[in-house]
Amino acid sequence: MENKDFNNTSYTSRTERKKFEEELKNKQTQKEKELEEKRAELKNIIFDDGKKNVYKNPKKQRRQEFDDTKEEIKKPKAANMFLSLTYVITITVFIYLIVDSANQINQIYQIINAFFLLIIMTCFLISFKKSFFKNKSAPTIVTALIVLGAIAFNGLYMTDIISLPTQSYLPNFESENLTKAINWTEENNVKTDQNFEYSDTTQKYSVISQSKKPETLTKNIDNVEFVVSNGPDYNKDVILADMTGWNVDDVLDFINENFLNSVTINFEENTSVKKDTVISQNKTGTIKRNDPIIFTVSLGDKAALSPIKLKDLKNESLLNAEVYLGRNGILYELKYEFSDNIEKDHVISSNPKKGTTVNPDDSVTLTISKGKEIKVPNLKNKTMAYVTKWMVENNLQINYSDKYDNEIKSGRVIESNYKEGDIIEEGTTVDITFSKGPLVMKKFDNINDFKSWADTNGIKYEIKEEFNDEIEKDKIIKTSIEEGANINLEETITVYVSKGTAVTVPNFNGMTKSEAKKECDNLGINCTFKEEYSTKSSGKVINQSIAEGTQISKGDTITITIATDKKTASNSNKTSSSSSSSNSSSNSSSNNSGSSGGNSNGGTTAPTCETIELNIAPSWVKIGDPNATCNNLESKYGKFITCKIIAANNGTSGQILNMSEIQGTIANSCKKTIINVKE
Repeated sequence: MENKDFNNTSYTSRTERKKFEEELKNKQTQKEKELEEKRAELKNIIFDDGKKNVYKNPKKQRRQEFDDTKEEIKKPKAANMFLSLTYVITITVFIYLIVDSANQINQIYQIINAFFLLIIMTCFLISFKKSFFKNKSAPTIVTALIVLGAIAFNGLYMTDIISLPTQSYLPNFESENLTKAINWTEENNVKTDQNFEYSDTTQKYSVISQSKKPETLTKNIDNVEFVVSNGPDYNKDVILADMTGWNVDDVLDFINENFLNSVTINFEENTSVKKDTVISQNKTGTIKRNDPIIFTVSLGDKAALSPIKLKDLKNESLLNAEVYLGRNGILYELKYEFSDNIEKDHVISSNPKKGTTVNPDDSVTLTISKGKEIKVPNLKNKTMAYVTKWMVENNLQINYSDKYDNEIKSGRVIESNYKEGDIIEEGTTVDITFSKGPLVMKKFDNINDFKSWADTNGIKYEIKEEFNDEIEKDKIIKTSIEEGANINLEETITVYVSKGTAVTVPNFNGMTKSEAKKECDNLGINCTFKEEYSTKSSGKVINQSIAEGTQISKGDTITITIATDKKTASNSNKTSSSSSSSNSSSNSSSNNSGSSGGNSNGGTTAPTCETIELNIAPSWVKIGDPNATCNNLESKYGKFITCKIIAANNGTSGQILNMSEIQGTIANSCKKTIINVKE
């Protein structure tokens, strides 16, 4: 149908005009329906699950939909499920990135990118859904803008145009000066240890390696250990070849490459050997780097030497300067000065100065650096970090030691072998003692553990034994210093040791063996029996090793003598025990006499021997004074023992070396027991 214009005057009839408007309206409606059908067709293609038919005729489709009103229509879900799964994965990744950011140096950067990811995926899903139901492009535009923003942000960050705060982390200090590493540990409150090793490749006082990997977060580090170069090992063996015939410059290269540090090169006139050629050397073969080595080098014909313009020797090593002057026949003198700028053993200046014409046999004075003039600061109470930095900055050697101290805080300097204000040179060895803090009293149950600890830490102590019904024998009851208290190393600690339950020794005289044994069992003591010839009271007790009324510990051993009328029994000790034997702590004695006077058969008088049980009190032992220990022992058991002061690799001066063998044994006055005391 032809297009018609409302303004056309040919349309004079109202009816015709109305008819035209209806036709135009019908056309527009028809176009909208066609567009809607295309949208529906596209949507069915994308979301089709293979079960629902797609109708080209909208009327048939609407009819089908009407017929299926009572039956649930299963809409296609494949794309929806895939997109939903993608979104779930996105959320999972987002959560992981947020949690993991706590372990990343660039924590803020990772968090921002995690939010970018979540927002982009959310906008994408919204825009995807909207595009099929309504003709709206806003979500798509927003998604595109956010993607562009994420790309721009990452680009700016990677090119360092923008920066974000980062978490503190451990840098890589390898090959860096130790001072830099210590400064970092102080700033970040991280404990540090340094182990020094010789190294030919890493400069002295530079870090060789570190115990924690670089970029480890500081919050995850409690302590870091640095292995630090102590420079070349000058005690290391090297092979020194026979260099006769070598040029002196090649010798210098060998010296530098092998870190030989005690070399002298002398020049002498020799017309038969080419100038600058090695004539002889005092050593070959395996040597130490710091062994003195002397090379003799040909000066050639001295008359052929020419005057030279003195070159600038500033900063040259002493050896190189000596070789330069020596090979030109120039004599030299050395003087030493401190210098803040010139390395130790290098030339500060020469007299005459550079550029001056110098003839052979002229003399040049070289001023050699002693390194910096180092004034010792007040080191007392300084930290190990301070001392280490002071050592590195001044090229010193430090001998570390430590000890307990009640006044100086742990890890700080107590004393050094140089006082404040002393002037020292580079390379000086400084002995510094650090505090381990106060020595604190520990809890001990066993006396042997206490003794070992006290001896290790140089603590003075004395041991007192007393009976105790509650504390097991040989266990510590208490100490004069309470657990956890600081110990003054000048004071003596008294340790009270339990002797166990006290038992009063009864009078066994006149009892039979079975009666005595029963009494021992009742008292809880160990009794050993022996027979001895006697003309009276055969089968009865006639002697006991510990006197009646003496208090001993439950479980101690007492020897009981039973009379017998058989003479052969006097030379034999038939013993039996009512229970397992243990060491006795009693110091009482009793005499065990044989028969006196003649017998009825005219026999000779048997010798009289006394016996006693050795019970040595710890207070008799005087640490550091072996003579005093022997005097104490002999004053108690002089008739039964011989005290010998001997050298030994174990023990402490004044200690009894064979204590475990003699304590609690029976000593005989006829055959004295030997007690060994460490000299």
